[in-house]
Amino acid sequence: MNAKYPVPARAALAFVLLAGILLPLSSTASTWCGDNGLIRFSFVQGDSLVTVLHTDESENGVTSFDLYAWLTEFEPVAKDGEAFLHLGGIELKLSITGAEAFVLEQEFPSKVLNVGKEMGHIAAGLSPGEKIRDNKVFIVRWKVMIQGRPENVRIGLDPSGLMSCAQLEGCPDCEPVALYVGNQSSQQVGVMFGAGYVPSWVNPAGEPDQTPVTGKCTWRDVGVFSER
Repeated sequence: MNAKYPVPARAALAFVLLAGILLPLSSTASTWCGDNGLIRFSFVQGDSLVTVLHTDESENGVTSFDLYAWLTEFEPVAKDGEAFLHLGGIELKLSITGAEAFVLEQEFPSKVLNVGKEMGHIAAGLSPGEKIRDNKVFIVRWKVMIQGRPENVRIGLDPSGLMSCAQLEGCPDCEPVALYVGNQSSQQVGVMFGAGYVPSWVNPAGEPDQTPVTGKCTWRDVGVFSER
């Protein structure tokens, strides 16, 4: 999809599609709700997360691995008696530092319309949406390749990849790292939450730093939703 549009056109198209799929048509009709949850990475399939990868010597001069992203530690919330139970869209940008990495594949668990600018950049509407189960939901699988056997490679998120926050009152001041919205069937497509992340590591030197990175405002601070 991205090859059909030059970069400025892609940015404009992304905003239009996000407005129509992730958000209501007018940003004034959207509601910023603060952070709720963390993106966690895993090197194995399934919800038993393995967040640190130790590899042997590279095979054929490269190290490749699957990387899975989950939204976890979501606190149950509700608004006007309606529980938030489904993701209707997600926006995030993968960041890998410490080595030059290439994202070869990007696979979602269901049908999506993704207008991210590159592999690893997601600005996607989910159809019909992903149900939150046990306060977590699977988002995406990437196939990553790095030359040689890398050391001390950090995997996280780049908040500069968010395209929707700047258009939404209250969101920029909270500096979220990732974004997600509800879905149409729950009448919650107009609510936007932020999410932090927990870094993962490939061949860390010593004990890896897995301190969560979050925005400045939680859902409790903003007060749109209440505890369920």
